[in-house]
Amino acid sequence: MIRMGESISLDIELYGEDLKGSAEHARMLARCGIISEADLTAIIDGLRTIRKEIEAGQMPLRPELEDIHTHIETRLKELIGEPAGRLHTARSRNDQVAVDTHLFVKRRSAELRSALIDLCDALLDQARKNVDVIIPSYTHMQVAQPVRFAHHLLAYFWMFLRDADRYAQAHHGADSMPLGSGAATGVNYATDREFLQAALGFERMYENSMDAVSSRDHILDYLYAGSVFSVHASRLAEEIILFTGVEFGFLELPDALTTGSSIMPQKKNPDLAELTRGKAGRVSSLLMQLLMTVKGLPLTYNRDLQEDRFSLLDSARQCSMIVDALTAMVSQFVVRPERIRRSLAQGYATATDLADALVSNKGIPFREAHHIAGRLVAICAEKGVSLEEASVDLRSSVHEALADDNFYTEAVREETSVERKVSQGGTARHRVIEQLDRAAAELEKRKAITVSAPSLDF
Repeated sequence: MIRMGESISLDIELYGEDLKGSAEHARMLARCGIISEADLTAIIDGLRTIRKEIEAGQMPLRPELEDIHTHIETRLKELIGEPAGRLHTARSRNDQVAVDTHLFVKRRSAELRSALIDLCDALLDQARKNVDVIIPSYTHMQVAQPVRFAHHLLAYFWMFLRDADRYAQAHHGADSMPLGSGAATGVNYATDREFLQAALGFERMYENSMDAVSSRDHILDYLYAGSVFSVHASRLAEEIILFTGVEFGFLELPDALTTGSSIMPQKKNPDLAELTRGKAGRVSSLLMQLLMTVKGLPLTYNRDLQEDRFSLLDSARQCSMIVDALTAMVSQFVVRPERIRRSLAQGYATATDLADALVSNKGIPFREAHHIAGRLVAICAEKGVSLEEASVDLRSSVHEALADDNFYTEAVREETSVERKVSQGGTARHRVIEQLDRAAAELEKRKAITVSAPSLDF
């Protein structure tokens, strides 16, 4: 029973939220005349002492006391005696843990949203620096068409900006006050829930006491935000791993963000990116774990809900590490244009542009133009030359239209390729500059929106 029942090894992290909830609950009891002012003073002083003890690592964790709530109440009784027993009037552990987790989700959602905005800032900064660097884009992990590196980075910018918005939504979902609902059906005292709502900084309160103590929607919203973010993070991490490898060599990370090998002295391993990629599965599984915990539960509180603590706290820890790791790598990677040019040439990245130029400039039907460009690529690959290096004779052997030097040279230039993508959201320079401006404006909008972590002072 002790081993299965304890949660203090996890919910010790909720001590700040639990102390804050207890302090404001005590003030509400005194306001309503349920406890005396003397009791209130003793309780607040005792709770402040407990906070100092926990922060100093002086509170021993005792599994037989099960959770953070009982640890605090037990210690409070040791400190102040009889008044401690009055703190739990008009309150259950059921609504107590609910208010703790709501406050925690609000705090961590605000913090992670802020960290994601910093990551978006780092991506935007690198994008501005790399507007004129052209890299291959990929489909099926094969070289597709040239793209401005800024455009590539901005794709991740928009992903992570949506992640920041999802954490704002999680914050909003948790901004409902459950305290005062008791075990399930309310309490037998004329309490002041409006006072509690204001004192704890909630926008609204639960209208139904049974919903308040049994719902874990606020945690599910938070875990969903973390799951999507971790998947986006894993995609960027995978590209950092690929692009810093010898075979690509597009990017280089500083030594401080890589590790060596215990046996191979030449190694420079992208461990931060690999750990980020690995953590994505872990974070995503936390959402599924809680969904499966909740799916069969009747109203109202069931002890199964204790399992929410693991998912909640682990997601907070892992996502915080992931966003810090990505921000460090994005801020500090160095671009290597010479290696990028090699891949563009070897991947025949402008073959599609050549086919399009044959259509628009030479009046050749697209299917035939596609065939001509494909034949030229095959011969160039056989002879080990790039499209730019193909001689007039080689080109003429494929089709007479390719003998026109001025036409051909312009058709296969990477710079020409990206400039032809003039549609909104495309890679033409003026379109990328427009996108940079829009990205900066959207980021400033997010910075202007206040998503606050609740104060845990009392």
